[in-house]
Amino acid sequence: MASAPKIALPHGDIHAVLKKVWGYDQFRPSQEEVINSVLAGRDTLALLPTGGGKSLCFQVPALSMGKLCLVVSPLIALMKDQVGRLRKQGVQARAIISSMTPAEIDNALESAAVGKLQFLYVSPERLASPLFLGRLPRLPLGLIAVDEAHCISQWGYDFRPAYLRIAAIRELRPEVPIIALTASATPAVATDIMEKLMFRDPKLVRGSFHRPELKLWVSNGEDKEGRLLKVARNVQGCGIVYVRTRRATMRLANMLVQNKIPTSAYHAGLPGEERDRIQQEWTSGAVRFMVATNAFGMGIDKADVRLVVHTEPPPDLESYYQEAGRAGRDGETAHAFLLTGPGDLERLQDQLAASFPSMTHVRSVYQAFADLHKIAMGSGFLETYEVDIRELARRTALPAVTVANSLKALELDGKLALSDGVRTPSRVLMIATQQVVYHTRVNDRRNGPMLEALLRLYGGLYEEPVVIDELRLARAAEWQVPTVLSRLKELDQMKVISYKQRTDSPTATLLVPRVDPKRMVLDPAALEARKQRAEARMNAMVAFLKNTTSCRAVLLLAYFGEPMDHDCGICDVCVSKRVAYKMDDVTPIKIAQPLGPDKDQQVKARWKSDDRGAGK
Repeated sequence: MASAPKIALPHGDIHAVLKKVWGYDQFRPSQEEVINSVLAGRDTLALLPTGGGKSLCFQVPALSMGKLCLVVSPLIALMKDQVGRLRKQGVQARAIISSMTPAEIDNALESAAVGKLQFLYVSPERLASPLFLGRLPRLPLGLIAVDEAHCISQWGYDFRPAYLRIAAIRELRPEVPIIALTASATPAVATDIMEKLMFRDPKLVRGSFHRPELKLWVSNGEDKEGRLLKVARNVQGCGIVYVRTRRATMRLANMLVQNKIPTSAYHAGLPGEERDRIQQEWTSGAVRFMVATNAFGMGIDKADVRLVVHTEPPPDLESYYQEAGRAGRDGETAHAFLLTGPGDLERLQDQLAASFPSMTHVRSVYQAFADLHKIAMGSGFLETYEVDIRELARRTALPAVTVANSLKALELDGKLALSDGVRTPSRVLMIATQQVVYHTRVNDRRNGPMLEALLRLYGGLYEEPVVIDELRLARAAEWQVPTVLSRLKELDQMKVISYKQRTDSPTATLLVPRVDPKRMVLDPAALEARKQRAEARMNAMVAFLKNTTSCRAVLLLAYFGEPMDHDCGICDVCVSKRVAYKMDDVTPIKIAQPLGPDKDQQVKARWKSDDRGAGK
C-alpha cells in the first residue's frame, strides 16, 4: 500500500494537527469536547451521529500525543479505508485483519512495537492471538480506540462476543485511556459499553442525533417501483436505494436504467474489481443511484448524497438511522424515504424467526464447514477460511438463508467471526534473510527468476507486505500467470517469502478450536435473551412504521434517549398535519403517495397530476 512521506506533526496542539493533516480550520460540534476529554486521560464514550466525524475524535488526540493508537474495529472495509486515507496523508498506519498471514501479522506488530507506526488497527478476534498478546507489553500505547462500540453490548443490535476480549487488554495495560465510539446506542447500550470496558472516571459525550437537514418520509402503498421511480425523477442529486436481496439490486437497477436514470447495482457477491469500479463511478457522479444491499455504505466518503431510499423496512431503528443518515452529510437538505407495502410487517416477523435457526441446522452447517476445509478436531484456532454459502447449502440441503443465519448464530455465540467479502489484493513480504534471498536468486534456476522479478519491480519488500500484480510479474519474467502463481507459492512454502493471493470472498475465523458438532451447544439462556432483544428492536421499528400522529424525528430521537421539545416540521407526519402548504412542502407527499387501485385511468390521471405539481 503506497503512502506519503511521514508528516512532521506539532505535538500538543490539536488545532494545528487538524489543519496540518486534514486541512480543516475547526472541529465539528462535540469533537473538541471528546478530544479534550481523551487528552485529559479520561475514559470517554462518544455518541455521535452518522457523519459526525467520529474517526477524528481518536485520530487527532493520538497524533497530538505522539504515541501509538490501537484501534479495534469489526469492519474490515472501514479499517482498510481509514488506513489508506491516513497513509496518503503521511500518517503511518497498518491494519491486522483476518486474511493476513502469520508473517504479515508479526511484521505489523513488530513495526508497532519499535515505534514505526502511529495507528494499528485490529479486528477484535485478533486480540486473543499469541502473536498479539506477546507484543502487547512492548507496544508504546497512548490510546485505545474502540470503534462500533455498540458491538460490545449484548443489548446492542450487532453484538460481537469477540469485543469482550478488550477488557482483558485493559487489564494488561491499565494506564492507557480508552475512547469508545458509536453512532447508534440507546441509553441502556451506552451504560453497558462503559461497564464492559471498565471505564474509570467516565466521560459521556452525546452529540445530538437530530439531523435537521434530513427529511424522514414513510410512504405506504402497493406500487413500490412506481414510487421509487417518482422519487428518483423528482429529487435532484445522487442517492442510495437499499434492498434486502442481491436479486433485487439487479431488478431495480435495471428498472431505473430503462427509465433513463443512470444506476448501478452493488452487492457483496460481485467480484472485487467490479465493486471498486461501480463505487468509483457513483462517487465521481458518473452514476446517480446505487441500488445496494446493506453491504454498501460503511466508510463511504461522499458528503453530497441527497437521497436514501429503503424499499423494505430495516430490522431495527439502529440500522435505519445509520443507513438513512448517509444522506445529507454536507448539511444540505436531503431525503430519506422508507417505502412500505402489503406484507412488509409479516416479512419482518419471518426474518426475525429465520435468524434463530434450530440447533440441528446450526450443527449441520458447522459440520459441513469443517468438512469443506478439512479442519481436524481441536485445530483451526484463529485460522481464517473462505465462506461459500452456496456450497454449504448444497452439502447440507438447506436454504442459503438458513446457512447464513446458522453461521451468524455461531458468531453470536463466540464460535467464529464473520467478515463480508472485501477485496484484498495479492501481497508479498520477504521473510528470509538477505543472504538466503541472494543465494536463491543466484543458484535456484527454478525460483531465482521469480525473486529477481519481485525485487526489480517492487521496493520495500523487507519492511512490510507489498501489493503485487501477478500479471505484471508474468510479463517481466516472460512466463504465463499460472507459472507465476506456482513459483510464488513454492517460495512461500520454502519460507523465503510470505505470499497471500488475492481474494474477494467472505471469510470466517474460528475463535475456538474445532469441536465435535454433536456435542456443540449454544447457550440457551443467552439465545433466548438475544431473541427477546431482537423482538423488542423489531417492535420499535414496527411502531415507527405504523405511527401517523407523532413527528418522525421526535420518535427516533426518543428511542436513542434524546428528548426533542419541538416537531421537525418536515417529515411526512408533520407535513400532513399542516392546514396550508407551500408547493415545496406538498412535493414529497405527491412523490411518495401510493398509486392506489390498479386501474389504468386512475394511474394515468395520478401520474399526470404528479407531473404538473412535482418540482414547482
